[in-house]
This record gives sequence, structure tokens and C-alpha cells, in this order.
Amino acid sequence: MIVRFFIVFLTLVLAACAAVQPERSIGRDLDDTNASLSIKAAMTRAEGYALQGVDVEVTDGLALLTGTVPREDDRRYAECLAWSALAVRAVENEVLVSDPSRLRDGARDGWITQQVRSRLLRDRSVRSVNFNVEAENGRVYLLGIARTRGELERAAQHASLVEGVTDVVALVRVVGESAAPVARGERQAAACGGEPVPANADLPSLEAPEDVRTAPVTPID
Repeated sequence: MIVRFFIVFLTLVLAACAAVQPERSIGRDLDDTNASLSIKAAMTRAEGYALQGVDVEVTDGLALLTGTVPREDDRRYAECLAWSALAVRAVENEVLVSDPSRLRDGARDGWITQQVRSRLLRDRSVRSVNFNVEAENGRVYLLGIARTRGELERAAQHASLVEGVTDVVALVRVVGESAAPVARGERQAAACGGEPVPANADLPSLEAPEDVRTAPVTPID
């Protein structure tokens, strides 16, 4: 089977005085967990919006939204709520506007997720603890931190080799790489249909994902 394979690299702008560690810290993981719970709770309380089909995963300050909703307004409001969590530095809205009858194969996605995690765990060239894996209808999302771009490419190739995977999207911060920031307030305002909300000065913004479909991939032995 030919796997359609592309990688989207997401790099974090580092604060000038911030110390960078190539590991996911306990404090960062706790912030991510609290942000995820906060967003899910807000979606549960949202009146007039059908958000029960939205899944939320926050890793290293990036909120990944997946699933399906019946209307574009629902999709946009889900992103608005994701931006409301102060620990969220960027939002990747992968929610689809689709017929409610479109079912997700949760069991298949769970199997794919476990297979990808297993491959990363067995590869000593990849620090698997720094990566989070999510699967949605055959599409695999990699989140977290990569020590080098080569490590990220290797992790992405592992995911692409799992049976049933159709796409690999890597939303990963590569240590030491930087890029021009995207205003957090403006992106939140666009999602919420209101005025820009000032970003917390302690939370650097993330640039938009860059599509690098032709990026070289390190061969796996």
C-alpha cells in the first residue's frame, strides 16, 4: 500500500532569556493537562454549539483539535475556546465539518496509536518520552519536542510505516530552531470574532505550520 506522507513542522519562538531543555518537563505536562481539562469543560458548557464530537489534546502548549462538528460555526467556536486557556501557545484546528453520521473508527485509531508508540519506544535514536501520538481516521499527529530535525524525521517515518496510516502530521518543536512569531491575540480574535486579546507575555507565540512535503527522511535500519 502506498502511504500518502507529509510532515508539517511547527517551531517555537524561544524567549530571549528562556532556558531551553530538550525534554518535556513535569511542570509543562501539568500545564498541558490542566489546559486540556479546562478546554473540554468549556466545550461541555457551551450552549448553542455542538462540540461533543471534538477531541482535545494539549502538548507543549499546542492544542490539537480533531473530530467532527455539523457546522462551521461549531468548528470556529471550538478553536475560540481552545485559545481561552492561558497555557495554550498555539492551536491547530483539524476539526472537520461533516455529517454527524460519519463515524470514527476509534478501535482502529487506538491500535495505530499503540503501534506508533511502540516503534518510537524501540528506537534508541528517538526519545519517545518527548513525543505524543494521536490518530484520527488513519491520520497520525505527532506532538511534543524533538532534539534535532533528524530525530523528528525519523519519528515521522516510523509513524508512516504503520499499517493503516494514511498521513503523518508532525506538530513538533525542534530544539534550537526559531521563526517569526504569529500574534496570539490576532489568531484568537479571528477564531472568536472579536477584538484581539493580549497574549500573556510569558507565553511566546508559535508560527503557523509550514508544509514541507518534500522534506528528506532519515532511513530506518
